[in-house]
Amino acid sequence: MKKLLTILLACFMVFALVGCQKGGEPEPEPADEKLTIAYCINGTRGDKSFFDSGSEGMEWIERDFGDKVETKILEFTYDDTTWRSQLENAFMSEEYDIIIVGTYDMLGMTVELTEEYPDQKVWFYDEQWDFDANPRENVISLLFKQNEGSYVVGYMAAMASKTNHISFCGGMSNTVLLDFFAGYEAGAKAYNPDIVVDETWMDSFSDPSRGKDVAGASYSQGVDVVFACGGSAGLGVFEAALEYPDVYVIGVDGDQGAMWEAAGETAKAEKTITSMTKNVNQGFYDTLKKELDGTLEYGQNYRLGVNGGYVGAAITAATNAVFTPEQLEAVKEIQAGIADGSINVPTAF
Repeated sequence: MKKLLTILLACFMVFALVGCQKGGEPEPEPADEKLTIAYCINGTRGDKSFFDSGSEGMEWIERDFGDKVETKILEFTYDDTTWRSQLENAFMSEEYDIIIVGTYDMLGMTVELTEEYPDQKVWFYDEQWDFDANPRENVISLLFKQNEGSYVVGYMAAMASKTNHISFCGGMSNTVLLDFFAGYEAGAKAYNPDIVVDETWMDSFSDPSRGKDVAGASYSQGVDVVFACGGSAGLGVFEAALEYPDVYVIGVDGDQGAMWEAAGETAKAEKTITSMTKNVNQGFYDTLKKELDGTLEYGQNYRLGVNGGYVGAAITAATNAVFTPEQLEAVKEIQAGIADGSINVPTAF
């Protein structure tokens, strides 16, 4: 009996202690969960341009907002037969607050998936979203005005050309790439109305050998400046330029001249007289800041151009070796004219 009373008394004391703790001090508040972002690449990193720029934007976000945001990069590779299933897996996982995905090739499947998953926030980039036909309250579209940046480097290409014959070497024909060409041709003819501007296509974004073949054919026909605009396939254009004297390349998306220099590829860096910088990194970073401060408005296209520094022309040692200070000052005036609207740049959109 005494043993039973002792046990009951012990139990009473435990329950009393627990009750005091629950009623006495409040339980600690759970820590705020981080915003999770998945950057989905329909390719791989290492293109030294478009996808690498977006990946750098993720690094900037982690660097400056790592206490609030967690990012993940999903590389879908260039096997387009798997893109739909991989993107759907990202939606189905419910693991990400925001999914970043883009390019013309991903538009149709993303439209379908945002209809199936209406609560998933999506930042779609590098292609216009038709919000009239496909209204989405949790989607934004980030459009970079590549036509404006291409106008600037087209002007520079014509300025640098000695043969009055330059070329655009695109990956695959779509609205965004045609927008590059529209600006490039217009800028070149603004400097020299009589210049010949070829439009050539690699029919690939992933095969550098195609880029080398197409650019090589252009150089052999008297072209002395090629605008390489095709992701990893465009890397072959730089290889082709090494086989011809007195010819140049204009890079795209990232500062490819600086990238070649950093990689120890000095000969390629010297051939790269400028790059049309399409600062996907800055676009993602600035959009994240708006998301965090609550000013990002969904359901619309955002257009990012020369005004704001989202597109432009890189200046490297090779640039300074080819252009005079007076010519570079003229380039600055062209950029200022685009920014203030006094120069109207044609667009494929």
